[in-house]
Amino acid sequence: MVLMPTNPYDSLFHNDPPRAFGANLPPVPEQDSHPENKPESLDEVLAKNALFQQKAAAFSAMLSNLRIVDHKVPNEVLALFVDMGRAHDQGSLAGERTCHELLVKKFRLIIEPMRGLAGLHLEAVQLFNSDIDDNYYSVEKTDSEVRSEKDEAVDGLLLQRQVLAEAADNLQILDDALQACERRMKRYVNAGGVNNISISELSILANNREHLTSGMEHQFDFGFFDANLLDKAAFALGFYQKETSKQYLQKLVHAFKNKK
Repeated sequence: MVLMPTNPYDSLFHNDPPRAFGANLPPVPEQDSHPENKPESLDEVLAKNALFQQKAAAFSAMLSNLRIVDHKVPNEVLALFVDMGRAHDQGSLAGERTCHELLVKKFRLIIEPMRGLAGLHLEAVQLFNSDIDDNYYSVEKTDSEVRSEKDEAVDGLLLQRQVLAEAADNLQILDDALQACERRMKRYVNAGGVNNISISELSILANNREHLTSGMEHQFDFGFFDANLLDKAAFALGFYQKETSKQYLQKLVHAFKNKK
């Protein structure tokens, strides 16, 4: 492995260069003369994991109640060979409008709290990766206790990824459903009567949807949390890939910048 000449996490922790001597500096905060009063890094990680789980309880219950799977669009290639009916067809333009509005509402209900949970996950991962390694030592706990709590911390990080992966999957289902709804609405372009929609209105509707579902509106690339096969195996085995965690952390930070 090639060692980086500089600390890749400097930018994450805002390690700005010191000011020149004599600059108008703010008062220096009094140093804690009792470092033993400060929480240990492992305790901080466990506390962040506990906060995430507390907030994720209500979030995961909401995912259950929203029943996003009901909006899943059938495989359109398969539909060419198997008669699957007109899935989710609302039967009228008014029905499709209502459907589209409902899907957008559900999308917002998920992505907004998900972004907050992802921020907590970022904090926990940053702290774990910077302070917790094979040489981590505690002045208050035995080696056995440290090993047990490190395993607990890893379990917490994996649970967080699982929660965020499920949320990302739900958002992708809603994105697919919104696009399918817009395709059905094309049948009503310049159809006349009560089921009439102009092509310009449909184009604006689609553009607004793209701004939302791409993550641009919330400056959040939720697709980063999509669980691939390797992730799913890691969830099942309770395995934290420490050797690739630096790359994971770097990509996690960029998930909040959304460069799509």
